[in-house]
Amino acid sequence: MRIISGTLKGLKFNTYKGDNTRPTTDLAKQGIFNSLESIIDFEGLEVIDLFAGTGNIGLEFLSRGAANVYSVDHHTGNIRYMNAIKKEHHLEHWHIHKQDAFTFLKSHPLKADILFADPPYDYPKMHDLVSWVLNSEWFRSGNALFVLEHVDRLVFKQKEVFLKKQYGDTAFSCFKNS
Repeated sequence: MRIISGTLKGLKFNTYKGDNTRPTTDLAKQGIFNSLESIIDFEGLEVIDLFAGTGNIGLEFLSRGAANVYSVDHHTGNIRYMNAIKKEHHLEHWHIHKQDAFTFLKSHPLKADILFADPPYDYPKMHDLVSWVLNSEWFRSGNALFVLEHVDRLVFKQKEVFLKKQYGDTAFSCFKNS
């Protein structure tokens, strides 16, 4: 795992080999971040990273100027791994939460500019997650951006989808309140 751009560019981490992680490849990560950077400036943004796994995506947001990143995962090993990186590199603006994604969403008022979610490809509540986010007050009332990483065979046709990208079997659907 490595950071592709920004203040932490080139920083490499030992890949955590948990059986519940699927780190986003460098190619896919670089592609989606380049696409997003062409439409928004990450500087000073608040970001939530659901199903954070190794923290790969959250670290990329931090490196590119996000003010704070809130990484959420419910697996103890993933939390330990992220906390070790946070401590080693003194990343005080990286907030790590051990919690189920839906529990976090329902118990924390969303004030983030970007919600990034990378659930397991076989996540049974994928469509529930999308529906919940798109119908949330947070999404409906502001300029919020929701980025969902998913397997390529899933297609989201909601009117809020403004960007779709695919890299191998990894796809990203980006939603914005229209």
